[in-house]
Amino acid sequence: MKRRYKIACLGDSMTAFWGSEMSELSDSLEREFPEQPFELFNYGVSGTRAEYGIYRITHDFPNPFGSGFQKCLSSVSPDLVVVESFAYNHRLDGKHNIDNYHNVLRQLFEVLRKTTPAQLVFLITIPPDRVNFLDHVPTYLGVIPELRQEWATYSEMYLQAAVEFAKNEQLTHINVFERVKDKVASGVPISWFIDQNDHIHPSRYAYEFISEEIVGAIQQLDLIK
Repeated sequence: MKRRYKIACLGDSMTAFWGSEMSELSDSLEREFPEQPFELFNYGVSGTRAEYGIYRITHDFPNPFGSGFQKCLSSVSPDLVVVESFAYNHRLDGKHNIDNYHNVLRQLFEVLRKTTPAQLVFLITIPPDRVNFLDHVPTYLGVIPELRQEWATYSEMYLQAAVEFAKNEQLTHINVFERVKDKVASGVPISWFIDQNDHIHPSRYAYEFISEEIVGAIQQLDLIK
């Protein structure tokens, strides 16, 4: 029997909201690699920046999916780490701090390379729904639409900065951000990709789309022998 191939997904709430089981990814992997067992680890924590992503690589941290602490990412010795961009939680840093964002991401990848044997893939997540951004979120109740739309613009700026980082660093990356924008430009409603309960996180359809992109990257890199 083949050994389990370990995949860890590191990110903010865009990853955390996938759930501990990441069922869409599990299903996509099983369809494409029926003979290969997998073990999936969700290292997403809501509301966190890339700096705390670095911390979680080598330090245990409060378990976002239950009680106690979750073991640090490096301790599971993953075969593949999918690093989500953390762009949404850097959105208010301003244009003048994009270089800092790039530097933090660079440090994150350096720590992963030093502490894990993993193949690394960078994931730039879905674009924001500018019109309805953060609508229905209780903590933003009463915030005027114009301000929420401005925050959406800042989010898009940092997602674009993530794309630039991936290209400049020559990282293997999955550009969900631009692929979804292309689909929306061709007539697919942005609402298909956005959770309609909070108008920020990926919908289950979007998680299916992201899962297919991850499987495609695994195939392209020929990681499953």
